Amino acid sequence: MATQERFQPTRLLCGEDAYLKEFEAKVLAIRKLNGQYNVILDQTAFYPMGGGQPADMGIIKGGNGEVKVKDVHKENGLVVHIADEIKGGIELGESVTGVIDWNRRYALMRNHTLAHLMAEAVRKATGLSMEVVSSGLDVDKTRLDFMHEGSLGPLLPEIQKIANSVINENRPVEIKNMSREEAEVHVAQFHESLKTLPPHVKSVRVVEVKDWHACACGGTHVKNTGEIGAAEVLRRMSKGKGVERIEFRAKTS
Repeated sequence: MATQERFQPTRLLCGEDAYLKEFEAKVLAIRKLNGQYNVILDQTAFYPMGGGQPADMGIIKGGNGEVKVKDVHKENGLVVHIADEIKGGIELGESVTGVIDWNRRYALMRNHTLAHLMAEAVRKATGLSMEVVSSGLDVDKTRLDFMHEGSLGPLLPEIQKIANSVINENRPVEIKNMSREEAEVHVAQFHESLKTLPPHVKSVRVVEVKDWHACACGGTHVKNTGEIGAAEVLRRMSKGKGVERIEFRAKTS
């Protein structure tokens, strides 16, 4: 968007409070591009797609109109809400109310925290400091790809048992902002690194399942492992030479 530079970066409310379901904001821009509407607000609780976590969905309500948000992305510090249509109308400068599709968001939060927890559960089950090379997060399931020779299949029951043990401990999930140097040392204790983080990033948001796992992450998470409910390991797959995938989900215990 050619005129984005004149706006301040969008305040990302979901980074401050992942449990915020509704919020007030001011409309900064409305544009139609490629048959879709792009709406920019001064602040938002909609999570923009990134870090393996899908974007939020929901609605933006004005005095005379409504926007059904189907996708959200971040561009040059601005969060762009994408919709196929605007029912009625919303105006520049108007105060609007954003409403998150909470059931969808909360399912993603539970699965996201489970993914962090599961990374270490797999390492504990194998006794190896395995590298996670890829991940994918959705509402109904999550996946992790590990560098590993041989099949994880025989260990799936043990992996699930370890994960559920940590879930049942109701461990707090803490979010901390650290210098890059401090974060690098901290996550290394949990077999993680910052090597995929761009070199210009000097302040790192670290998500830690208390004394179990920590890594750099910008996503939304539950407050404690008990909220996950229970872990269910669905299957393992070989993704080629030396890469094992496991799929799992958070379910109501």
